[in-house]
Amino acid sequence: MKKVTVIGVTMVVLLAANLVRADVCEVVNGSFEDDGPIDDITKEDPNGWQVNVPVDKFGGYIRTEWITEGRFNATLYSQDYVNFDEGDMATISQQMYLADVNQIIFDVKLDTFYASEWDPNKCSAVLLIDDDVVWESNSVGSDVRGEYFDQIYTVEDKYRDENAHTFSLGIRVNVTEKLKDFYKTQWDSIRRTCYCGGGGLLAGDFNRDCYVDMSDLKLVADAWLDEVDPYYGCNLYRGDDLAGYGTISFGDFAIYAVGWHGDMGALDEFAEKWLAEVDLDDQHNLFGGGDVEASGIVNFLDLTIFADNWLGSSLIQEVVSEP
Repeated sequence: MKKVTVIGVTMVVLLAANLVRADVCEVVNGSFEDDGPIDDITKEDPNGWQVNVPVDKFGGYIRTEWITEGRFNATLYSQDYVNFDEGDMATISQQMYLADVNQIIFDVKLDTFYASEWDPNKCSAVLLIDDDVVWESNSVGSDVRGEYFDQIYTVEDKYRDENAHTFSLGIRVNVTEKLKDFYKTQWDSIRRTCYCGGGGLLAGDFNRDCYVDMSDLKLVADAWLDEVDPYYGCNLYRGDDLAGYGTISFGDFAIYAVGWHGDMGALDEFAEKWLAEVDLDDQHNLFGGGDVEASGIVNFLDLTIFADNWLGSSLIQEVVSEP
């Protein structure tokens, strides 16, 4: 049985394939070029986008009005002299997979029709993921009209899963009152950056350097059996998680091992003694808390200590004082 276990661990860790999942990093119709001009997006959805614009309070169109890429841009606006309730919103949305996405970058212009001030207390441009606002326009000052290039939203870990998420561009009214001008949000050049040159992150690449190696294993070891936030990067396996926290355990390590891309020399030697009974003073028997009588067991407790010190040094550098 022990031999079977050793073979299983060795196969998982040492022979796991380093598969790279391709991820298309482009946003569908991110510069609104696919359709040409659309005078009313409440009557015709732009390709790749789903429109949610309450026509009694908002409107929108695709035109050559303020462009930073290509020939067209998208505009969402609030109607003038209409009674709004706080939180009223218009959006255009599309489905996105975000597991391998690092950042979403975009250009936006805030403007009004009658050249009055854009009061950020009354209206905001917003980015949403699954109806949660993850970015909003500047709230400082009495007038925030202007062009905002290369705005960045860095994708949070809680959205890095295998599910499709709803990504939205929007305009939101922040007060309950009648607005006396058209507030306009103009969007263009929506794009994404993906990890590893578009190849995407492997499960277990916790430090996001595009390799699954001992530096990632150390992060697992440091958090081993800790209760953490469910979206903590090392918490790959959610089957043992309870409401409000997760546990870093062998379930997470098994997912990590699939993407292994490390130097196997020392780990190979370690795996040969996995779950074997050894002398208490064996160099691989790092954790003695579970040992009885005159033998030890090499198991994951030893591996955590091993990983925690990987590539470390106990040498004390001699400090030579200048005369």
